[in-house]
Amino acid sequence: MAISNGRSIIVITMMFVLAVAYVIAAAAYQSRFAPAPGVKTYPQLKAQGVPLLRTVRVSNPANHVVVFGDATSGMWTLPSGPPAYLFDESGQLIDFTHDVGDSTRFQNEYKVYSGTSIDIQALDSLFTVPETPKPVAAEK
Repeated sequence: MAISNGRSIIVITMMFVLAVAYVIAAAAYQSRFAPAPGVKTYPQLKAQGVPLLRTVRVSNPANHVVVFGDATSGMWTLPSGPPAYLFDESGQLIDFTHDVGDSTRFQNEYKVYSGTSIDIQALDSLFTVPETPKPVAAEK
């Protein structure tokens, strides 16, 4: 009987350690998709190195764009959808979710699945504000 109890304790301890390791690994994986403190624009998010996959223009709010993160390598965390970022027409980050499949706001309010696809490469030019030429001083 003592051997059985000893094995049970070992099995329970191993299961507990594996569960804790999974939670820590899943949290670390998800944190790579969260915008870092101070990240408020698309260029800043891109510079952070967040893996981005595809883009759609949504009708609500008008002229806003949703960018989906590339979470394909994180299937072991069992997401029901990729992370998603909502940007306004100037490239300002408005909203974010780790899992669009669990976000009724992204699905129902922003209607991310009925948006118009945009080439993700086009976002750089879409969100780039043209530089205003500096006035030239008149010669005397």
